[in-house]
Amino acid sequence: MRIISALTVFCLVLFTAAIVWADQVFTFTVKGVVKGLPGNGLAKNEILVKHEAIPTYRDEAGNMVGMHPMTMGFYLSEKVTADGIHVGDSIEMVIEQTIKPKFNEQVISLKKLP
Repeated sequence: MRIISALTVFCLVLFTAAIVWADQVFTFTVKGVVKGLPGNGLAKNEILVKHEAIPTYRDEAGNMVGMHPMTMGFYLSEKVTADGIHVGDSIEMVIEQTIKPKFNEQVISLKKLP
């Protein structure tokens, strides 16, 4: 009986650890205006965007804190390019934000708006 109880406790500990250490990934769609493109003083995979408020933005601890409208750089994922995008274009982008195991943000979709 003690072996079964010990095994049950061990399994619960592993399950809890899996939940705590699991990747926490969030996505949000944001509209904005392009202010800078890769190169031109930015990293080769970075765009500068004056974006709208992001109410579901999370901090590095995973707390939903929101973000005010501002101009900032966003890194493009390996699968996204800024081809066909120009400074001044209105865009919509999907940002993937990973909280755990390591905080990271990247644009996973980018499209020019009419």
